[in-house]
Amino acid sequence: MNKLLVVLFLIFSNLAVVGQSLKFEKVDLSDTTTLVTEMKKLAKDYLHQYELKNLEIESQDLFGIQILAGNFEASIKTIYLLRKVSEVKEEHPSYIQYEIFSEAKVKQLKSGIAFKDSYQSLFRNYLMNCDDKKAYTANFIFTTYDAVAQFTNHFESNYKNVSGTSISFGEALTLLQSYFLYHIYSVAEPIAFKEIKLDDSRRYLTKEELIISPRDGAEISVITVRKRNVVPMPAVLLFTIYADASNYDQALLAASKGYVGVVATSRGKRFSKNAIEPYKYEYKDVYVVIDWISQQPWCNAKIGMYGGSYNGFSQWSSTKEKVHPALKTIVPSVSAAPGIDVPMENNIFYNFSYKWIPYVTNNKFLDNAANFDGDRWSNLENKWFESGKPFNKMDSIDGTPNKLFQEWVSHPSYDSYWQSMIPYKDDFAHIDIPILTTTGYYDDGQRGAMYYYLEHLKYNPKAEHYLLIGPYDHWGAQSRSNANLRGYQIDSVATINIQQGLVFDWFDYILKGKEKPSVLKDKVNFQVMGTNTWMHKSSLNAMTNDTLKFYLNDTKTDQFYTLNTKENQSKIELNVDFKDRDSMNNADYYPWPLERKEINLKDGLIFKSDALKEDIIINGSFLGNLEFSINKKDIDYSVILYELTPENTYFHLSYFIGRASFEKGKEHRVLLTPDTFTKISFNNTRIISKKLQKGSRIVIVINANKNPYGQINYGTGKDVSAESLKDATIPLKLILSGKSSLSLPVWNAAK
Repeated sequence: MNKLLVVLFLIFSNLAVVGQSLKFEKVDLSDTTTLVTEMKKLAKDYLHQYELKNLEIESQDLFGIQILAGNFEASIKTIYLLRKVSEVKEEHPSYIQYEIFSEAKVKQLKSGIAFKDSYQSLFRNYLMNCDDKKAYTANFIFTTYDAVAQFTNHFESNYKNVSGTSISFGEALTLLQSYFLYHIYSVAEPIAFKEIKLDDSRRYLTKEELIISPRDGAEISVITVRKRNVVPMPAVLLFTIYADASNYDQALLAASKGYVGVVATSRGKRFSKNAIEPYKYEYKDVYVVIDWISQQPWCNAKIGMYGGSYNGFSQWSSTKEKVHPALKTIVPSVSAAPGIDVPMENNIFYNFSYKWIPYVTNNKFLDNAANFDGDRWSNLENKWFESGKPFNKMDSIDGTPNKLFQEWVSHPSYDSYWQSMIPYKDDFAHIDIPILTTTGYYDDGQRGAMYYYLEHLKYNPKAEHYLLIGPYDHWGAQSRSNANLRGYQIDSVATINIQQGLVFDWFDYILKGKEKPSVLKDKVNFQVMGTNTWMHKSSLNAMTNDTLKFYLNDTKTDQFYTLNTKENQSKIELNVDFKDRDSMNNADYYPWPLERKEINLKDGLIFKSDALKEDIIINGSFLGNLEFSINKKDIDYSVILYELTPENTYFHLSYFIGRASFEKGKEHRVLLTPDTFTKISFNNTRIISKKLQKGSRIVIVINANKNPYGQINYGTGKDVSAESLKDATIPLKLILSGKSSLSLPVWNAAK
């Protein structure tokens, strides 16, 4: 779990005094002693000039400048005033990290003891007065996630931009703000970090060990964190392939919530000597870990699991053969489903999974250097696209053999290779424990999460399975919501801390008999964007009580074809030249940003409806029934759904990308007959819930896929991974008929 970066001073006040500046002597950044002196002088001059002119400094800036100027007692008073008027209620008092810093400075000046000792004493006393939950979150307040690297870089960048022997008031404020964060955390973080570790040791027993699977002798690394001198209690397990320093923090989180925290890593990770083979053995290994936990004297035979993405997949995989008697509940968030949404979705392989392989398999922990080498991955995608080479040559273009990638692309259908990793069909019938699934409208793994949800209820209709979904992306739906979602401000009621709040409220409900989380008022709980309300329904079908159905029409106004309410005799044609690598098709399907002033009206077929006559709420997944012909045996096609608001802003609602030859089922490919009209249906589009304004229009973009982000289907009928530019003998010709329709699920409050 990454530490949350607490950044103050997000709103910079405009305090520049026209025509005035401050003297400033730049020194070498390596001369830290002189740097402290010069920055202190700048802070004092800044305060003095504003006092002379009887001007006010924003309180959020004032206490920081007072600290830098050495006015520590004054800074404490400013912090108290700020806290008194603050409407935000936080677990820790606002600005507590700066208050303790100033108190330590006051103590140092009065007693003559070293700052390190005074700060250590005050901070240790603060921690000892925190309960377990509060002490756990101290880490996010008093330390940074990157050893002060971001604050350091920000300050040094501002410092290097200062030139001459004077500095404007605006420049001075920016420099002081960035220096303040750099200075405080550089000085205090090492002390705080050490004290937090000592405090953890005082509260908890921590142990890391290898357990041996009785099934095949595999080694699995396990970390446990539990309270000292307590009776057996429920355990919370997170099983992950992401082996790094955060594993301890994740176990500690559960311990701080009143459970035994257990984090286990996939075979081959941390201290396991096995080969690293993602997804393959979790169905065996997770069950083994659950069984091991259930036999420990500190466990009362009640175990819950949680986690997102791969960690969500691992929960489902543990239930494939049977549910362990001690496993009482799982909380899978944004769950990856191998073969369903990774490394392919709707049987189309995407490039993002290629870079994930070295990230998790290059060493026993994580290869962050490879993962964050953006230039490498961007260049690789573009080089592959421009070369026209087969998709299965990606690793040769990269210059690094990739056995797992080759293994994946050799299974383009959802065959036994993928089916062996997670519950499949009747496997879901025996899963009879309470489950809470969380995902988001803009979660990249939504289709994986919904696969498990839908299949579970299909094969076990009476399952106690709850769903929570809202305006969250892949991270927000497994950790904590972001107020700004890809440029869109979410409703305040949608703000939720899933990992540290909802998940453990659910565990308290299932494992300790407490009340059910209040947001879970029914089996399906979803936030309606634009209304600041949640809706709660008994099922996905109950989300909808009406439908807006549109047919494609070749009547064209400007660059828009028409969406009509009746089928017609239209024929709308799209041509795509796969040999042309100077242009792309469907390169903008990904919903980022959510709102934009314009879309590419030359990319694909664009359809627009009449203006809506009243507000409506779109709830659920839109459906498609397309009738078309192509001059090839297959096509990867896309459908993107937008709201065009009365203000002429495009809001990305949902999208679908699929391979036509797998329309009848992901297990078997059935090629199309060239130049023959066929009907294709799809319903597994991304769920959305949003209020659409009166006067808005529905815009639909239909396209073929040709871009650097995933496979290119040339339509020969061969394995798509083996097709290349040599197969692009003639352009694709797609003809859509006016019998093609798209249906939008809506909620009509009047019904």
